[in-house]
Amino acid sequence: MPLVETEAIVLRTYRLGEADKIVSLFTRQMGRIRAVAAGAQRTKSRYGGSLESMSYVRLWVFERENRDLSRLNAVEILESFFDMQKDYATHIAAQYVVEVAEQLLPEREVNERAFRLLLVVLRALKGLREIDRPLVYFDYWILRLAGFLPDLTACAECGRRFETDSAYYAERLPGLVGPECRQKVASGTRAMSSGSLAAVQRACGAPLEKWMNVNGKPQGISEVRSFLESLVEAHVERRLITRNLIAEIT
Repeated sequence: MPLVETEAIVLRTYRLGEADKIVSLFTRQMGRIRAVAAGAQRTKSRYGGSLESMSYVRLWVFERENRDLSRLNAVEILESFFDMQKDYATHIAAQYVVEVAEQLLPEREVNERAFRLLLVVLRALKGLREIDRPLVYFDYWILRLAGFLPDLTACAECGRRFETDSAYYAERLPGLVGPECRQKVASGTRAMSSGSLAAVQRACGAPLEKWMNVNGKPQGISEVRSFLESLVEAHVERRLITRNLIAEIT
């Protein structure tokens, strides 16, 4: 059983028996893995608070051949995001990031850019207490890195370029449609300004920190966020629990 050292972001933990935990991790060197933390539920556990959700850690893990579960050997906290729990909206937004990462990123597929994305977005949420721009940036890039971001300038049904100011989307529809196709593909479509979408695309082409330094959020960012969230749900093929919670507070 080789001992591997890697940086990781703790996604979630699950109880395993009376003393242990299963830890869901997104690691820099191994992708998304699950590992057993022996004794993590005990009062005097050697892990302390290092396995709190969203912690940025360095860990040492034993890789077991032909086993789904690895085994944690030691964990060192590099950066804690525990204080985000003090603000409910920020905490729920961070949990959304965790839920999407667990559902969208394949197990044991190394993705350095996705790892850096999670870290950048969590730091933005932690430092600025705003959820719209960090979540839009996260959704845009996680979809793009996963290969699921559609062409946002043309109808997903007929391929015609958008010529009007509005495009349309519906829940679980993996793209935008034009006015001619909106009735053919789904009921309950929602309009979205193509100008707002274009502004967000330009902003996402730069580092998140640069976007966050601009005073004021772009007009229509909430509808863009809703559209990108619907794309995520279309590809994970389930309703995200945290999306409902975010909708209640925004």
